[in-house]
Amino acid sequence: MKYKSPAVEDYETDGSPVPAAEKRKRDHKIHETSDRDDSEQPPNKVSKSTSGNSSSKEENKADPNTNSEGWNNDNKGKQDPEVKTGAKRKQKQNEEGGLEGAEGQFEDEEHAKPSESPKVHKIIEEFGRQPLEGTSLAKEPLIASPETVLAMVLDAMLKSRPISHDLSQRAVNKLIDEGYHDIRKLGESSWEERTMVLKDGGYNRYREQGATNLGDLADFVNGQYDWLCQYVDHGLDGDLNNLLEKAGNDRKKTRDLIKGVKGLGDLGVDLFLNNVQSVWPSMAPFLDARSLKTAEELSIGTDLEAIYESLNRDPMRMSRLANGLSHVRLDKKQREVRED
Repeated sequence: MKYKSPAVEDYETDGSPVPAAEKRKRDHKIHETSDRDDSEQPPNKVSKSTSGNSSSKEENKADPNTNSEGWNNDNKGKQDPEVKTGAKRKQKQNEEGGLEGAEGQFEDEEHAKPSESPKVHKIIEEFGRQPLEGTSLAKEPLIASPETVLAMVLDAMLKSRPISHDLSQRAVNKLIDEGYHDIRKLGESSWEERTMVLKDGGYNRYREQGATNLGDLADFVNGQYDWLCQYVDHGLDGDLNNLLEKAGNDRKKTRDLIKGVKGLGDLGVDLFLNNVQSVWPSMAPFLDARSLKTAEELSIGTDLEAIYESLNRDPMRMSRLANGLSHVRLDKKQREVRED
């Protein structure tokens, strides 16, 4: 049954006394209202909410099918249109973020960050070496100094050769102990001196080619990336941080430029980016192709941005994760990681 509004008398045409509301508007000095006027008034929610029980009873007598809320009993079980309208209005406020509580909830959800998974945590803590670990440079927190970045190139150059990790690490340690991560010291060294240093470090198989590549590296850095040092006393000393600036902090451009180092190759560039992201955050997040495959096999996923976010965008932990995945792959520790 459709809702039938209570009948309202036309006070302009029937000659009835003017309602109390109208009388108040016309003359504020008149404060009395007859019982007949009240009985002829249509149900009004505002007046009911402020009137006593007696007025509610009188209204019910006037229309037995209308309850105390002015809602027809024939519509029992249906929702009051005004209540329904209010509910819709409230829903709209929630949807538009008009309620402070809702806004706060959305802000909390927006700022909530995922935490690193147990597998990722284990790989980093148990297998993830810090860049240049085992060398004298790693005794202090790493920064993007010319020496640190050059040492990472040396590390990548030697470890990209088909040689055991222990031997290549020995050779890297020896080069750094001799000070070859200082571009001036490297540039002043002779081919014979570099050959002997590599031999002493156990890098026998590739010592001659390695010595040549080290000389070319010094020429590359000093010849192309010394332009920010031209007003310094030792203005011929190059700095690979200038390479990053030339690339505009773009990873692809950085990759293309660093490939200019002879003897580095694609694998060497991957190893370099794995490490250098710890001091060049614009290179993060990065995982070399083989580490990315290992991550997929361990069900860690391949969404680097999501992984990096779970690490609180810490470039050092991202670098350690890359090295940890390499360690897991090379030492066949996949099962040990999966058990967690």
